Amino acid sequence: MKKAFILSTMFMLLFAAMSTALAQTDYSTTDERIVVNKSDLTPDQIAKLKAEAELDLMEKKLEQYGNWVGVGGEIGEAIDDGLNSVVDVAEKFGKTEVGKFTLVLIAWKVVGTDVVRILLGLLFIGMFTWLLIFSFRRTCIERRVLTKRENPGFMKYPKLKEYKIIEPLFGDGEGLGIIRIVHLIFFLIGIWITYAIMF
Repeated sequence: MKKAFILSTMFMLLFAAMSTALAQTDYSTTDERIVVNKSDLTPDQIAKLKAEAELDLMEKKLEQYGNWVGVGGEIGEAIDDGLNSVVDVAEKFGKTEVGKFTLVLIAWKVVGTDVVRILLGLLFIGMFTWLLIFSFRRTCIERRVLTKRENPGFMKYPKLKEYKIIEPLFGDGEGLGIIRIVHLIFFLIGIWITYAIMF
């Protein structure tokens, strides 16, 4: 937005300078004219008159272009000086405490919501994945559970431990395969929801 504003301001200044230069160009010349038929002149005289007319036209154009170049150079210098002063003031302002706070606020305005969305997305996928793994281990995988632990005494080995194997909730049949596929589908849905939150 700022670049478009600066660019349009530059074009307006350029067109204003060009119109001023055009308005100041004097096309009127005070010369005495003699009207003679073309047939009364010799071919050398006709060629000489054409060359003089072209030379006058070229001189006027060069003068006009020179004026435009001068005005354009002045505009360029003015813009350069203005931008340099803006950069200097911005640099000095950025070194103050208020300037640093303002830069933080600007950065937050630009990327703050994106950072929050990414953090929320990572938090969601982490919690969702943990819950899904917990559910998968409880329903789809057989597991060992410690049921008994005996300690024969201080510094006596071996310590006795007894484990019980707990079968998956849905057994070994077709139901177990379906539950595993459902877990995979839920994981893909969680990735899709995470993508929607983050982006």
